[in-house]
Amino acid sequence: MTESPITLDMLREALGTASASDGGATARVMRALEGIGWRGGDSASPEEVAQEVLPAIASCVREHGDRAQMYRQVAEVLRSSGPVLDGSLPPTSDYLPAAAEVVRGFIRG
Repeated sequence: MTESPITLDMLREALGTASASDGGATARVMRALEGIGWRGGDSASPEEVAQEVLPAIASCVREHGDRAQMYRQVAEVLRSSGPVLDGSLPPTSDYLPAAAEVVRGFIRG
C-alpha cells in the first residue's frame, strides 16, 4: 500500500497546529527526525537539524508551494548535517526518502 501524496493543505494545517501545540513546529520536526533514527551523536542534534528543516517547510507553505523543492531542501539539510563516514557524502538524492519521511512525520505530529 502506498501513502497518499502530501498536499499543501496538509502542510499548512500541520504548520498551523504545530505552532500552537506540542512544543511548537521545531519540536514536531524533532520528533519526526527522531522517528527516522536521527539521534545526533557524531552529527548535528535533532534540535539543530529541526531548526534548519523548518524554514524549508514554512517556505513551501507560505511562498513557493513547490513540494519537490521542499524535499530537496530538507534532503540537503540532512546531508550537510549528518556524519561523514569515509570523508565523502552521498548525493543529495540519496537523502530524499529520509526527507519525505521527515515531512510525513511532521504532518503526523
